[in-house]
Formats: sequence, C-alpha cells, structure tokens
Amino acid sequence: MELTYMARGADRKEYGPVTLEQLKAWIQQGRLGANQEVKRSDMDYWAPARDFSEIQPALGSASSGSAEVSVGASASPAPAAQADPAVLSQLKSSASWFYWIAGLSLVNSISAFSGSSWRFIFGLGITQVFDAFGASIQGAGKGVVLVLDLLAAGVFVLFGVFAHKCQAWAFIVGMVLFALDGLVMLFFQDWLGVVFHAVVLFFLFRGFQVCRRLNAGA
Repeated sequence: MELTYMARGADRKEYGPVTLEQLKAWIQQGRLGANQEVKRSDMDYWAPARDFSEIQPALGSASSGSAEVSVGASASPAPAAQADPAVLSQLKSSASWFYWIAGLSLVNSISAFSGSSWRFIFGLGITQVFDAFGASIQGAGKGVVLVLDLLAAGVFVLFGVFAHKCQAWAFIVGMVLFALDGLVMLFFQDWLGVVFHAVVLFFLFRGFQVCRRLNAGA
C-alpha cells in the first residue's frame, strides 16, 4: 500500500492525505516549508518536513517563503523533534513497553479479582503478589489491593509518558524498578515471567540508548 502524508497548517488544520508526489508539488508551489509539520501514514506522530529523507531533495530545490499551509520554525526545537523519523519510531516503540506492562498487569488483576486463574505472562510480579494477598481477604481489603494494583500500573504509565518525551530518567528508573520486579518472579520461580522481564529490559535499554543519543544531539 502506498504511503500517504498529512500536513498541518498555521491554522492548525490538517491537510491531506496526499501522495509523496502531491506533497512535493506543494513544496514547489511554495505552500510547504521545511518547518511544516508532516505525518506519514505509517507514523503516529508529527515531525518537520525537513526530517523526512524522501522530502529533503524537494525542499532543497524549492523556496520556503510564506505559504498557505506553512508553519514557522520553533526558536529552540527539542532534540527529538530534529531526529530522523525512523529513530523517533524506535524510541516510541521502546517507550510503549511501559504501557504494555501497565495494561497487561491490570488485565491480570481483573482476572484474579473475577476468580479466574487465567493470566498473561506479560505483567508485573508485584501486582500478582497483591492479587494473591487479595484473594485471601474479604471486604474492604480487596479494594485496597485494587488501589495498589492501579498505583503500580499508573507508575509505569507515567514512565511511558515521559519516555515518549525523550526523558532519559524515565527509562532509567523504569528499568531499575522493572528489574527489581523481575526478582519477584525469580523468587517464585516463574521462569516465563523472568524471561519476559529480560526481553522487555532489552528493548527498554535500546530505547534508553536512542534517547541518550537524541538528547546529546547525535
């Protein structure tokens, strides 16, 4: 399937989708500048047109004056905004693991509260400990356990939010806490859980490396 593009104007309206050739035509017509925000159909985020390798040749041969859909450049763009879209995609893919950890952990907790023994192997060990404790108590105690599950998952959601914003500390603290959570799996000899933690830590570390390069302006 052919990739298409959207362009965001100074009025914050979105134009498109259009093909690459149509996008290049906008550039030649002076309607699209290098700082114009563009989103490709295989991306879930916006980036300046200058960051797309397939658009750069057209930008080099066209003027970038005022335009119907042109966007002015930011005085001090964030390092991530200047990165190649493929690099940003790798960062966001790694950061999304925090969301998967939180979401699947909550699914496991809901399953446990419903009395089912079914669960994903992908999740937090600490929430499984909370759930096992909750199964042995009655009344308001179960509500407390549910709050603890939500708090644990919420922490990893926050890590995901800041990791998507290229905050290295979110990767570092998240990896440390997830590694400690892996020790819970190791204690209970949940070997599939241990393997899952190791795999996710690998991807999070790759995201941290990308984040560090972006922040260093590489």
